[in-house]
Amino acid sequence: MAIAVVYRPPAMSVDQYKESWAGGAPVAPPRGLIFHAGIGEGSDFFTVTVWESREAYGAFAGTFTKTMQDMGFQFGKPQVFTVHHFLPPTVG
Repeated sequence: MAIAVVYRPPAMSVDQYKESWAGGAPVAPPRGLIFHAGIGEGSDFFTVTVWESREAYGAFAGTFTKTMQDMGFQFGKPQVFTVHHFLPPTVG
């Protein structure tokens, strides 16, 4: 079952988030990732990812945490939600 993972990084600004993507994705897109977005401004900034399964996210979580720590960011504890429906983008 797909899940959504929401991080509300307490000390990361939108500019820092954008900077972390300046050279491309901070890490290679992992297996099982369906979608990623950085959303909002100021204290309302958060990231959301959608994963094929809790196991897919779990396999990547340690890599993500270490990469963010190496870049100087603490993302805190994520919120994990069940995804009941996902409509993939259409190409056209």
